[in-house]
Order: sequence, then C-alpha cells, then structure tokens
Amino acid sequence: MTTALKSEEKALLDEINTDVPNAVLNKFLTLVRESGSEDEKTAANFLASYLEEWGVNYEIHQPELYLSVPKRAELKVTSPITREFRVKTPSFSVITGDKSVSGEIVYISTGYAKGINDIFGTDFDEDVGDLKGKIVLTEGYPMPGKVQEFADLGVKAIVFISPGDNIHEGICTPIWGAPDLDNKDNEPDISVLAINKPDGTQLKDLIAKDTVMIEYQTHLDKGWKSCPIIDVFIEGTEDPEKYVLLHGHLDSWYEGIGDNATGNASLLEMIRIFQKNRTKLKRSIRVAVWTGHSTGRYGGSTWFVDNFGLDLERNCIAQVNCDSPGCRWATSYEYMMWTSEADNFCKEVIKDAVGQKSKGTRPMRAGDYSFNNIGITSFFMLSSSIPEQVLKEKGYYAVGGCGANIEWHTEEDLMHVADLDILVKDIRIYMTGVLRSANATVHPFNFINTAREFQQTIQSYQTQADSHFDFSLSLEEAKDLENDLVLFYKELDQLKDLPLTDPKVREANIKQEKLARLLIPINFTRTGKFRHDPALNVPPLPDLAPATNFENIEENSHEYKVLKTHLTRGQNRVVWAIQEARELIRR
Repeated sequence: MTTALKSEEKALLDEINTDVPNAVLNKFLTLVRESGSEDEKTAANFLASYLEEWGVNYEIHQPELYLSVPKRAELKVTSPITREFRVKTPSFSVITGDKSVSGEIVYISTGYAKGINDIFGTDFDEDVGDLKGKIVLTEGYPMPGKVQEFADLGVKAIVFISPGDNIHEGICTPIWGAPDLDNKDNEPDISVLAINKPDGTQLKDLIAKDTVMIEYQTHLDKGWKSCPIIDVFIEGTEDPEKYVLLHGHLDSWYEGIGDNATGNASLLEMIRIFQKNRTKLKRSIRVAVWTGHSTGRYGGSTWFVDNFGLDLERNCIAQVNCDSPGCRWATSYEYMMWTSEADNFCKEVIKDAVGQKSKGTRPMRAGDYSFNNIGITSFFMLSSSIPEQVLKEKGYYAVGGCGANIEWHTEEDLMHVADLDILVKDIRIYMTGVLRSANATVHPFNFINTAREFQQTIQSYQTQADSHFDFSLSLEEAKDLENDLVLFYKELDQLKDLPLTDPKVREANIKQEKLARLLIPINFTRTGKFRHDPALNVPPLPDLAPATNFENIEENSHEYKVLKTHLTRGQNRVVWAIQEARELIRR
C-alpha cells in the first residue's frame, strides 16, 4: 500500500472488515430484489436493522415509481419449420399478453458492442430497405437507441441476439425515470425480445435460407408501484448542511450478487465506519439506496432529484455512485468514470488508497447519474474491472456491470461472482474519495481540466464543420475561462491552511459549486435544469455536436440552414454559461 494516506484516513480505512458485507451478501443470496416486490422490502428492512442498531439518522421513503417488470415471453417459428425458441423481453417492451403477434422476421446486422462505452450506441447502415411491418433480428442488448431507430423505420418488433449463452435482462425505454408531459409519449411502441447467441445464430441461418415467419408474445407488469428508498444522513461537525452524496441501487435482476449486492454491502460497511467516526467529518455524508434502477430506468434516483433537487442544488458537493464493486478478477482501475474536474483528485484517491494507477473516462448516460441537469461533480459509476488481457483470455464480451463478469443481468449472478478481498480494496477507494471530499478545506476539484476539455471538444467540432460554421466565439471563451481559472486556483492554494468556516474559504467553495452548476449541464445535457434528458448517448457539449453532420447535408439546402440555426443557438448557450462562469470567479 502507498503511504500517502493521512493518519486519520488510514485509521478509518483500517476499520474495514468483511463481517457486515458478508452478512449482506448471504442474506441477499436468498432474495430476488425485483422493484416493488416483497423481497425488495425485506432487503431494505434488513439494511435498516443495522442502521437502527448503529443509531444512524435515516428515513425510508416510499415513493410510487413507474415500473415495467418482465414476466415471460414466447417466440415460435411457424414457417418454413415449426420450432420454439427461449426468449426474454426487456422492461418497457410493448405488451402483447396472451394474443400472439405474427409476421416475417428479417436479419439486419448492427454488430456487438466492443466495450462498455458502445453498449448504448447504434451502428447500422441506414439503407436497410423497407422494414415496415417486419420483425427485425439483430445483435446486441435491447437498448433504447437501437429500439428507437428501428421503430422509426416502421418495424413491428425487434429480437436482439445476446452476445453469449445467456440472455441478458435489460430495459428499452429512453425515458429517464418517471415520464412527464414532455416525454410521456416516448415509450417504445413496439415489442422487444432477446434470444441467446446460439439460438439467435440458428434463427439467423434459417432466415438466410428462406422466408421465415414467427409469432411471439410478451408479458410484463407495468404501472406505478410503491418502493423503499433508504436515505441516510451522517452529520458533519463544521459545515453540516453541505454533503457528499454516496449512493447505489438495491434492486436487482434475480439475486444480483455482483450487481448490486456487493454495492449494498459496501455502502452498509461505509455507513458503519462513517457513523462511528462522525466527529471526524467536517461536512456531512448522505447515503442513498435506490430502487427502480433496473425496471424503472433509474426511477429511484430520479424521484430523489425531483423531490430534493433544490436541496441538492444548494448543498451537494459531489455525487459518488457505488455499483458492482468487489467482483472476481476485477483488479483493474483503468475503466473508471468521472467528470473532468475530478480527474486528478480521483487518480490520487485510487493511488493512495490501493497503490494502483487508474484512468477515467467521460461518464455515460447511465448508472443513476440523475444529477447532470443540476450540475453536480460526479465520480465513479462502476468500480474495479477485469483487466483487458484477462477479458481476452476468457473470451468475455462487453457488459455493463459485475466488474465485467458476463453473469451480469442473468440468473448466474450468484455468490461466485463476489470477491471479498477485492471488495475491501474497492471500499478503501470509495471511503477515501468520500472522506476527502467531505473534509477538504477547499473542494478538491479543478475546473481547469473542464476548460481544456471544452477547447478540445470545440476544436474537434470546428474541424468537422470546416468552413460551414465558425466556433471561434466559444473556443476563445473557453481559452479565456482556462486563463481565469489558473488565477482562481492560485488564489485557492492560499486558503488551504485556513479554517473551513473562514468567510474566504466559504466563498471559494460556493464558487466551485456554482462552477459545476454552470459547466456540467452544458457538457452533459440538452434539457433545462430539474429536467431529465433521455437515456441515450450524450456527446460532449451536445448543443454543438450536430456540427458532425455537415458532410451528410447538401450545402445551402433547407436542412443545411436548419443545422446552422441550431448551432448558432447552441453556441449561444455554451458561450453564455462560460461567460457566467468567468464572471463568477472574477467577482
């Protein structure tokens, strides 16, 4: 281990043991924590029993969440042969009920994800012919991007071929959390199914030889259900209103040991230690355990933002997601995610906590990151992962959790996926990051990285737009923002030895929080504050991202002029936010 840990940090990390995590894993192995179910309530009450014993300040909210819970699905080839295939249906597929729907199935190649960042993407030739009324067989997970694009082409249904022997559960709606008046009509309007790779390959081969007719059924339980959300507040001693939000989801597909019983085990162990050592916390730590993650498209965290958004806006320093830690063979920290201002901080946290190098990438639109529209610094989503070389040796394909173990979202996500030694390492990282965020005199984030990221993004879009659009206004503002931030952080360096309650320190921290509120939304969202973007890929500075489309549009056409209008408005949004940030730190 590295020796860069402070003595008080080391003392807290030394308290980590596996008694509580082991008890959580063994209990959760007996429960199928489907949102809205009795097993989920049992799991929540089990965690709460420890909180009672430890005297933790907590509340269990009981919101109604909008869920779609898959029950069963059927698929039968009716011509040129008769054969039934085992299939599943994802959350928010259209429900057929007992009335079978029939039609011709055709194969369209879209390929499999090469890595976790590709899971939500789409990749297929737009010239796929007339698919109206057809059923499409294609590769991948039933993610909303592909579903939406095929639905726009008029298909009747889609059958996704999972990349392995197991069929992975999933959710196909693009609506983030519960719908509102703006997006209630965006639920998928077609049936979606999934089949494993061996069976999918046989079906594909059959299609290559003949016209194939199938019939299918999808059965799901959709509606509003009461679900428990645990909300813990461990009060700090110097600035108790300000807090770091640490969170993870309770619900699971099947027993879900690697996704996310290990996360719940980690959260509970951290609560135990932070509660015991609460007098050593300068600011507060809030811990939330969500439901509705898997069958409500992050319904629990979205409800929390909807109902506590004003408090989050005023008081949340950072949000930290704990999903799928402590899984077997997951010894690498090269696949982490965090917003750019947290890059140096997170790398130091991981190096100091476990003595390993790490790498972080731009957070995906996933993983209970329901806080981007408020603008909250974020770090971690998933944690440790199986190293790339080991993945290749095992022949594993890309998945979205379980430390890259392919039991993710299947019946096989059982106790063998967990590794308690790795779990302890991951807890050390989470605790160090949360503790340093809560106790740093000056918030330990650096938006110079963000200004530089903006410049790289804008320059990339300028290259692709060529002479069709001029991004010099936003690029110069981003450069000026970097220069202003360099001076700002030099001033902050002089404050680190002052008390946290010093007025200059308070003002500096408020400015950093407001920087996040200004800069994160323009980099990760298209909609307004306190609204939720859909669960689709969001490119950097999304208001400027359509600049990549000029090569596909005829110059001076209607579409061309519409695109330039869009970019003008988008650049105005970006420039205004950067100017507001510059005025803030120069004030």
